[in-house]
Amino acid sequence: MAADPGAPSPVQETLLDAPCPMCGGRRLVLRSLQLDLPYFGDALATVVLCGDCGFRHADVLLTKEGRPTRYRLRVRGPADLSARVVHSSTCTIRIPELKAVMEPGQTSEAFVSNAEGVLLRFREVLGFLSRNAASRRKRAAAVASLETVARMIDGREPFTLVLDDPFGNSAILHEAAEVRPLTDAEVRGLKAGAFTVELRARAPRSPASP
Repeated sequence: MAADPGAPSPVQETLLDAPCPMCGGRRLVLRSLQLDLPYFGDALATVVLCGDCGFRHADVLLTKEGRPTRYRLRVRGPADLSARVVHSSTCTIRIPELKAVMEPGQTSEAFVSNAEGVLLRFREVLGFLSRNAASRRKRAAAVASLETVARMIDGREPFTLVLDDPFGNSAILHEAAEVRPLTDAEVRGLKAGAFTVELRARAPRSPASP
């Protein structure tokens, strides 16, 4: 059944009274969409766009007040690869078996994926390093890690997926996932990398004089 073209869009759009962090322009727009994440409740997907330079930043915010939290899942086979992963822009992802860490930064974006999707993101980074790392040793290490990731994606090699979020906006939605609060020392060791703007709508423009 086709959507009603006259129905209001579920995406809300707001002009922001804040400069773009990349170019300083004043044409930032916030687009937001309410989500209902299974097992986790209401969430808000947001995208901030700059009309001048094209800067883009996406995030997923849980509407419940979060606390610094670690999620840990032991992925033992193909069935666990479908575990839902909610990753905010302030989340650090670790795969200890790869000695690999994906940390937040100014350009970090949120995503909702699964354990396999996380592996694909690591594979993309490792593929770049296998071609462009500064030394032959680092390129060879990246190639070896790519082979390990391939076995993980095929479900032939177990691995551990760890999510640390100082703002509690990330999660692994799986019945076998372990959850615990982060200690103060662990929180201090994390990079936040949050992109923040003043979420204040601009005043409506006055109509042009006749």
